[in-house]
Amino acid sequence: MPHIQGKEHNNPPAFVTKKLSPIDPLPDSSLIREYGVDTLAEGAATDYHYHDCDEWWIFIEGVADVTESGRTYRVGPGDMVYTPTGQEHKIEALTQLKITWFEGPLQGKKRKGHLHKNPEESKKLEGSS
Repeated sequence: MPHIQGKEHNNPPAFVTKKLSPIDPLPDSSLIREYGVDTLAEGAATDYHYHDCDEWWIFIEGVADVTESGRTYRVGPGDMVYTPTGQEHKIEALTQLKITWFEGPLQGKKRKGHLHKNPEESKKLEGSS
């Protein structure tokens, strides 16, 4: 079993106060292609976005509102959220939040990162929660 070491990023995205991700490559046979551990400050929020891969989050500490496809859910420690490829979502930290996330293999256009379907609709939804 390989040991995958993590590293802390010096310049994480603005909504993240601490970000860890792997420095070692994941095995080619792994269904997990990326992972991370993020800490968000109270009141911080991601943008409304989607990915070209499936994504899972496990909430370790804190409480958050998760919005996906216009519906909002309250989540806390021990909860897990799954967003399939192309499902728009965002996380808003109601308290200091610590989450771990996993991404599956890239699908479709195979683009990495936060993708946006409709920037105007995303802005409306970002302001609504």
